[in-house]
Amino acid sequence: MGFGLITIGLALLMGVEVGFGLVGYPLMFAGFRRLTRIDDDFLICGVLALLNIPYSAVCLLELLGVVGTDSVIAGCLTVANYVFSAVMYGIFFQKIRRIAIDGGSAPLERESTGCLLMFGLYYVFSLAAVFIPVIRSTLLVGVLTVFRYLLIAFGILLLLNCGAKITTAEVIEREMKK
Repeated sequence: MGFGLITIGLALLMGVEVGFGLVGYPLMFAGFRRLTRIDDDFLICGVLALLNIPYSAVCLLELLGVVGTDSVIAGCLTVANYVFSAVMYGIFFQKIRRIAIDGGSAPLERESTGCLLMFGLYYVFSLAAVFIPVIRSTLLVGVLTVFRYLLIAFGILLLLNCGAKITTAEVIEREMKK
């Protein structure tokens, strides 16, 4: 259905600062594209994933020393990445929540709601760290980095549960035929 591709792509985003997003975001796009069979709004998530590729490319160029870490391009792409990612995860977790409600899966609904809230908090504090210099120079940035890795891990666990609880034998058989 696409959950596997999104899971692999999300796992690669743990290394987005070293360029893994150049592979992770296209994988997520492919997974979201497959999920459009369920709901067309997943295509929005896919497009937003593709829009994050330049951020990952600039991160890799920063790591290689080609682009300075204080460049205007890097700053703009960082803010764009936060916004695009926040909207992408927001739509994705909302859709998973809706699918769980429609399917009567209360545990999956709780998990998706929890992920939605945690990712929302992360992005609010991350954007605050970008715009408020006092926050940027404190321990909060390190805490946010650790929190981001935990959130990605929770997202991966949610996706694994989605694959197990949403995907039925009929859906798998239909996917294999295509």
